[in-house]
Amino acid sequence: MVYDELKKPDEEKTLLPVDEDLPGMGQYYCLHCDRFFANVTVRDEHFKTKRHKKRLKLMMGPAPHTQLDADLAGGMGMPDNGPKLMSM
Repeated sequence: MVYDELKKPDEEKTLLPVDEDLPGMGQYYCLHCDRFFANVTVRDEHFKTKRHKKRLKLMMGPAPHTQLDADLAGGMGMPDNGPKLMSM
């Protein structure tokens, strides 16, 4: 879900709604790490951490595997019923 959100153009991204249950009223968010922060300074400090930089590098790489990839790798893909026989 985070990977899909990163691939959206900037025009489609919406402003964060105010949510009293989240830290910082839900306004200080790191999309890459999917975390909310209490204020701007805490969020900016988070951007400098090794954990954030590692996650950022991971998100800029190839797309993560999907459930379909896992099913195909496990041999649970579409059934192969063999060649179709012509009926006369």
